[in-house]
This record gives sequence, C-alpha cells and structure tokens, in this order.
Amino acid sequence: MSSVLKFSAPGGSGSRYDKLVLPNGMVHRSVYTDPQIFEEEMTKIFGGSWVFLLHEGEIPKPNDYKTITVGRRPTIVTRTADGEIVALLNRCTHRASPVCIDEGGNARRFTCPYHGWIFSNKGELVSVAFPEGYGPDFDMKAHNLGRFPRVESYRGFVFGSLNPDVEPLLEWMGPARETLDWSIDRDKAGPGGVKVIKGIQMTYKGNWKHQNDNNTDGYHTPFLHKATNVMNRLRHGPGKWLSHVNDNTEMICQYLGHGHKLGDHRAELRSAWQQSRPIPGREAFADSLIEQIGEAMAHEYLELVGRAGINLILYPNLFVMGNGTFAVFEPVAVDLTNVRYYTTLINDAPEQVNQLRIRFDEDFHNVGSRDDSEVMELVQHVLTVVPEMEWLDVSRGMVRQKVDPKTGVITSNKTDDTAIRGAYEHWKYLMSRDVRTSVV
Repeated sequence: MSSVLKFSAPGGSGSRYDKLVLPNGMVHRSVYTDPQIFEEEMTKIFGGSWVFLLHEGEIPKPNDYKTITVGRRPTIVTRTADGEIVALLNRCTHRASPVCIDEGGNARRFTCPYHGWIFSNKGELVSVAFPEGYGPDFDMKAHNLGRFPRVESYRGFVFGSLNPDVEPLLEWMGPARETLDWSIDRDKAGPGGVKVIKGIQMTYKGNWKHQNDNNTDGYHTPFLHKATNVMNRLRHGPGKWLSHVNDNTEMICQYLGHGHKLGDHRAELRSAWQQSRPIPGREAFADSLIEQIGEAMAHEYLELVGRAGINLILYPNLFVMGNGTFAVFEPVAVDLTNVRYYTTLINDAPEQVNQLRIRFDEDFHNVGSRDDSEVMELVQHVLTVVPEMEWLDVSRGMVRQKVDPKTGVITSNKTDDTAIRGAYEHWKYLMSRDVRTSVV
C-alpha cells in the first residue's frame, strides 16, 4: 500500500514565504501563530525532510520498540528480530486505531485493540479476526502498516523521512557532522556501547520554533538567566560555566547549512569538570572514582560530565549538548510544544561517571530551561494578541558575520542571530517546495 500527501506552494522570488522572512532579518509574527503554516510545516518539514527519531540505545535489543510522534504523527520505531530499524505509522489500516498504546517495550507483533488485527514489527498484516467476512480476494499486503520510506542511522542517531526523494543523510548533515562526530568520539564508549535514559520533559505553550531559535541565542543568557548566574557566582565564585555572560568572548555561533546551527563555547571551556556547577554528590562521586581508578584516569572520565561546550541543532528537532545529553523538540500544536531530554550512559564507564552525567543533566534543565519555557510562553501570547506589531527582529550580527568560502559556514559572535537567520532561510526554502510524502 502506498499513499501520497502533497502540498504545492510557489517557490523562488515572490512566494508567500519570501514575504514572511525578509533579507533584513525580520520575521513575521504569523510564522509562529498561523495554524495553516503550522499544518504545512508538519508535512513539508517534519514529513518532507530528515527528522531525528531516536537513539539506537533506546531500542538496543531485537524486537525493542519505542512510540514517538513525528510532526504529530503517532509512530512506532522498532528494531526487528534481524536488527533492522524501521519506523511505522501507528495507525491501523482497518479503522485507524493506534495498534500500540505503550511508550515502549519488546514485541514481535502489535495487535490493534479495536478489532484485533495483528501486525508484525516490520509492519506486515499477519492476521485478521474472522477472515471469512472478507472473502478469498482480501489482499493482506495491501493492508500493511504505513512504513517510512527512508530510515537511516548515523553513529547511533536514527533519522527518518516520509519523503522518498529526500537527499542523502550525510549530504543533509553537511558541516554539522563534524561537531556531532566530536561529541560522540570524546565519549570513547568502547565495546559495551551506550544506553539512553529519559530525563525531564517540559511542555510550553508556544511554537516549536521558539525552542529551536533559543538554543543558539547567546544574547539572552545574562538577562533571562540572571538569577541563576548571580546565585552561581555568589555561592561558588568566578570561573564556573555560567560566568560567561558578556559580548566580549571567544565563543561563537555558526550557521552550518540545511537549518543546522551551532553555539560553540569550547574556546572558553578550559575544563568541563572544573567549570561545571556544583551538584549534589559531585565531590563524593569524584573522590570515589579517584580512589577506584587513580587520579589521571579519573580526570579523563570527569571531563565527560558537565557541559561539553556545544549547542548543536540538527534541524528541525534534535538538540545535542554533548557529554551524553540531547533533547528532542516535539510540536503538538501551533502554540504547544514538548521538549524531551535524554542522557546517554557509557556502559563500560565506572558507575560514578554515569551517575554524574544523570545529575548534571538534571541540573540546568531543571533551573535555567524553566526560564526559557516561561519567556517562550510570554512571547507566544504577545505575538498572538498584538496584531498591530507584525515583525520580530533577528538581524543582530549581520554587520560582522563571516562566510567560509569553502564550506559556506557562516560564523559570528556568540550573541548574534546569525544561526537563527540561517535556519529561517532554510525554513523558507523547505516551505516553498513541492513536497511528496508517502508510506510504503
């Protein structure tokens, strides 16, 4: 069975999207508030491009599965008995009930709770209740679950697309691949690999693009997170991670193409461990680790906890912070978004290291990220109720950004909007395309 959904929109100069994202760095309020634009995003961006599905560490064993949403589509991502990872639309081909209700587990088959149709974890219809009612010409294969035509894994990160003609994954990743590789390589996970555990989840009443914008916005840190910064300095003195709060810095932001962007703080990160905020158990875990494996080796492991110095966005929905932490943006409605955080644990590492990774993952996201959610809700409300003021300004840094002639990467100051502007140019490109989404 194959079904096709198509949006047509005029591309090139003069399209409606060119009028919403301007060359001078102005973005129209409707980009965040218009339900029709949101609906088109769910097809053209979350269906028509690559999106992050999950990490392989979330479904490590044969027949493991996890249920997610992809542009609001209920989806099952499963590792079949032969190890293949597939993504299936969680929608029975009979009367449209979800065939799997649980968040995750291990199953060879999924049974629709409505009328008992049974599907394999490859999506094949294998049994119909009371089949005599359908007669001898009933085509079982024509009633398989909808399956994503493109699913690929890169070093444990699994991406999918409902666009069979989407560009190759590595081409889509482009220069962003280098930073993702750096983040993965520094873990030196070893033969035991990694496992992934859930962290906090936040839901805010705002558009998903606010979150996407925010994570490479270095301008807001000294203001929105002022209370956390002041508390950190008063309690723990200078030199901790959140003390970098001015515009005179070696930290940068970059636009990496295909909507991907990077807030790169590594130039001022002397030590992820020494500059990390104190957390419960920090010294106790460190002392125990040093006693167990010695100071030199313990120091190498301790650099794998705390902040790694990157905010890498793989557009549209993956946020990689390094040292085992990543988050997924999940649009629910034009004014409602889930953000789900995860921690990657190193199976071959001492237990103290993984405990510290969990504690640090809980730390800032339970404090500073709450500031972000609150202000994004305020922004969404004001955009919705003040139609007389139509535009948002993301022009900061246009006067000082630099383009690498070889890679096309655009670099500017940490506090600039350069990466945000680049992502909106890609948004405009995606939204102006004719897109064909389908299942197989």
